[in-house]
Amino acid sequence: MYLVVSFNYKNSDIETRGKLSILSNFYDEFKKFGEVIILSTCNRVELIFFTEHEKDIKNKILEISEVSTENADIYRGKQAIKHIFSVLSSLDSMVVGETQITGQFKNAFTNAYELGAVKKNLSRVMHFGFKCAKKIRNKTEISTNPVSVASIAIKKAKSIIGDLGGFTAVLIGAGDTSRIIAKHLEKEGVNLIILNRSYENALSLKEEIKEVNVAVHSIENIKKFINNYRLVFSATSANHQIIKDELISEKEFNRFWFDLAVPNDICQIEDKTISVFRVDDLKDISNENLQKREKELQEANKLIENCVQEYLDFIQSSAINPVLKNLRTKAETISKEVIQNAIKKGFIEEKDENEVTKIVYTAFKRFLHSPTITIKKNVNDPKIDILLSTLKKLFELDENMMDLNKCEYHLDKGIK
Repeated sequence: MYLVVSFNYKNSDIETRGKLSILSNFYDEFKKFGEVIILSTCNRVELIFFTEHEKDIKNKILEISEVSTENADIYRGKQAIKHIFSVLSSLDSMVVGETQITGQFKNAFTNAYELGAVKKNLSRVMHFGFKCAKKIRNKTEISTNPVSVASIAIKKAKSIIGDLGGFTAVLIGAGDTSRIIAKHLEKEGVNLIILNRSYENALSLKEEIKEVNVAVHSIENIKKFINNYRLVFSATSANHQIIKDELISEKEFNRFWFDLAVPNDICQIEDKTISVFRVDDLKDISNENLQKREKELQEANKLIENCVQEYLDFIQSSAINPVLKNLRTKAETISKEVIQNAIKKGFIEEKDENEVTKIVYTAFKRFLHSPTITIKKNVNDPKIDILLSTLKKLFELDENMMDLNKCEYHLDKGIK
């Protein structure tokens, strides 16, 4: 059964999501329950399973993170597939239409595969999910003029300060989110001071920014820079707070700090001259974006429904085709044995073997034609599993020969 345990910006606050972000370090614990992919972003932690151990999984989440699944959204079966496709297509994002989620999901999928946590079932559903996301991007305008949490943070800064041109912003971190922030600040004419643990990564980001002045410093200099500039954007992958009370100095001017990390990079601050905006504080602007994209969202949701049905049909076909193929193979094998015995006993001359084989093959193909058509017509009938099970037992079909179809990624990676 497909199962998704979803902690997201709608049902969990940022502190809770911060606690849950450690779950991706415990694949070995979750692999015991079946196939698993763990997606962790600033807005959500999604645990995607193919499993029959829901209760054990819930207990393990609580044991590791000390967070109960009581408030999580739980999806099973068809609804789990629909949720996966919706998240992949950014329809469930805080910023509907943002394009970053697909890349994040690809990274999570690849990581899970490399750790041996993904096999046939999650591989196939992800393959169809990526196809669905691409179809929605191509057939709707949901991602036209794409926005992101980072771009919403910049918009919030503009609503407070006004024109940002000529300001200098301190950017802490040099990962994917920081890159998006830097690009948006560049468009606004904001000069940058990049602080990062890896000086090389910060230099790499600097090389991508051409239109404004960029300075790179070690994160060891963080106290100096956060106390000398109004704007600070922080988006590191650290599992602890980067900006703590002891680093903060009193200043007479107002400062505006944007914490886009999960767990948070910035501690709770009492200084009234410092306004801290975290991911969940940007929901109002994201709701405006949602209203603007309402038409595209309705169209995209229809496509999601179609994609889910397409996948369910594929699953049914994957169950049916091997059975039919195995049935034909068994008929061919028996026919060859009977013809060879007939030749040995002199009932058929050896020179007539090919002609007799053609006649026999034609006979069993005609015999199997009607049941084959009936089975394919009833592919979506709930009773199809009973029918297939009966066929297997009646004809003693070899289960080991029924290798279900694999997705392209499956074949490329050689997943069994």
